Amino acid sequence: MSSLDTKFGKRKTVNMNEDIAQELNKLANLSGKTLYSLINEIGIYALEANRQGFSLEDALAAKKMVQRARRSRMVLVNQDLWYFASSQAMKASQSKWLKLIRDSAQWQANVFLTSSTEKEFIESVRKLLTDFFWECGDVKLEPQGADGLAMRLAFVPEMPLEHTQGLFKAFEGMFNAHGYVVTESMVKPGFLTITFKKVNGSLKQS
Repeated sequence: MSSLDTKFGKRKTVNMNEDIAQELNKLANLSGKTLYSLINEIGIYALEANRQGFSLEDALAAKKMVQRARRSRMVLVNQDLWYFASSQAMKASQSKWLKLIRDSAQWQANVFLTSSTEKEFIESVRKLLTDFFWECGDVKLEPQGADGLAMRLAFVPEMPLEHTQGLFKAFEGMFNAHGYVVTESMVKPGFLTITFKKVNGSLKQS
């Protein structure tokens, strides 16, 4: 253990793992700061994060998520504009639009989803929904039988049917990339239920 004197209101002794202390000292030197000022800076950020209702761990996870999204060519867009644009694309050229969605989703699946085990796959899908589908208020994804999964998603009620149909195609593409096929589905405005079955290998569609 290493003892570091830091001043935050009045002087305190902070005990920490020796390796962490050495790494912090290196970071301070690289940043042109003293170890004292770096520790105080970390404390200030931790307190501000707490006041805002999240932790430094949450902030780090959010930063990683944004970096992954940027590398994957994702952009933030107004919800109403996105609903309108996707609905118009569906009406103008349904087959082409759905193929673009599915192809993109299959690529995204290899970036954001993990399929080492069924449990890891389910958790990675839930994380994807939490991180990127902010209008999804109800998520249920559970094993069904020996080799199946049942998914139920409830979005905002103003989501158009055309947009929901696009989301169905996106999830179909994601799950296909990890060896699942759709066996049953129900698509309503802002609401999806899909049942998948596991087969061998990823699936492609021309």
